[in-house]
Amino acid sequence: MFHALRNRNVALLFGAQGISIAGDMVLFIALPFWILQLTGSAMATGMMFAALTIPQLLVSPIAGVLVDRWDRKRLMIFADVTRAALVSCYLLINSADQVWLIYLIAFSESAVSQFFRPSVMAVLPTLVNGEEELTQANAAIGASFALGQLGGPALGGALVAMFGPHAAALFDAGTYLLSALFVVAMIIPSRERAAVGFANARHAVGQITEDLVKGVRVVLARPTLRIVFLSIGFLFLSQGIINVLLVVLVKQIWHVGAQELGFAVSAQGVGGIIGTLIVGALAARVSPRKMIIGGGGIAGLVFLVMVNQPSAYTAIGLMVFLGMCIVAFDVGLTTLLQLGSDDENRGRVSSLMQTVMALAQLVSIGLTSLLADGLGAPVLLNIAGVLFVLGGLVAVLAPQKTAEAGASAVLPGAQPAE
Repeated sequence: MFHALRNRNVALLFGAQGISIAGDMVLFIALPFWILQLTGSAMATGMMFAALTIPQLLVSPIAGVLVDRWDRKRLMIFADVTRAALVSCYLLINSADQVWLIYLIAFSESAVSQFFRPSVMAVLPTLVNGEEELTQANAAIGASFALGQLGGPALGGALVAMFGPHAAALFDAGTYLLSALFVVAMIIPSRERAAVGFANARHAVGQITEDLVKGVRVVLARPTLRIVFLSIGFLFLSQGIINVLLVVLVKQIWHVGAQELGFAVSAQGVGGIIGTLIVGALAARVSPRKMIIGGGGIAGLVFLVMVNQPSAYTAIGLMVFLGMCIVAFDVGLTTLLQLGSDDENRGRVSSLMQTVMALAQLVSIGLTSLLADGLGAPVLLNIAGVLFVLGGLVAVLAPQKTAEAGASAVLPGAQPAE
């Protein structure tokens, strides 16, 4: 991982991501408490999470097409600046009858965010040389997420307690602007792009639809991408179950409360940081395919142990190891997706992955809500663990060598352009 950060552009992207994620986590902690404080309604809080998730279904596929057609550096800067302006609008909210504005802002911010993540995944392979460096760079980006998730929640809680939710919104806006400055400083290799202009609205709809269909065909035609998407589907079916039953797990199986849950989340963050260091060190010897198999399979088994034992403190210890395995799984999946696609369609493939993630999670949440009373939480949590294991083991079916993308998967010879 440290080797990857010697690359100036990767280091700048690492800084942009880490700062931005920290700000997101601050606001992620602040918003539910703020809505509950204003309305006293748990359902009102749940609607906020729906507002954050729905854009992944509605906007992400279109965003991926535009990421492949437009200048990705400018798109990332635009996303950061726009999100800074949007979260600043939270300063206008002071009463319960304005809660609808929180939903609107959250939805809009999430919609704009759908342009940033695919841009990062599409740009990163052009900044490095070869699979080993790409794996190390993905590990570095994973570390930026882990660091942001580790520090953001605690900082968010402190800001809300001391200064109120408006302070959290201002902090998040500031992190987006800092992220934009990091991206401005990056030198991203030039690339051939499709024509960016649209004659009219009808032409735009037709072109975007055509490009999106091409992206779907790329995924269906390439064995590596089919396996990546199948693995992602299993993972987020599992995640949906866990999201619905997390409080039940904490209260009824581990018999503890919110404080211990916070310790567990922090422990996973620590494991994530350790995991990125290990993954970076093993990049030359362990293929992305093996990272998915080992990371996903072992993480699922660790989760099965966690939900079938009564000690929260044992679970907190296991969460460190779980975080390490999840990082290996995530880096393997990301790298395999990048290598399995080419620069022309990497943005839309990444966005289609985000769509599959959201769809699988929403389906799982719905089914878990319907079945929880009948089957019981322990049965469903065990199913979640099995699904996680399957998400790792399915990569056994992936090709040993990722050759489908051709020479353009990584562009070591591209000329830099501002």
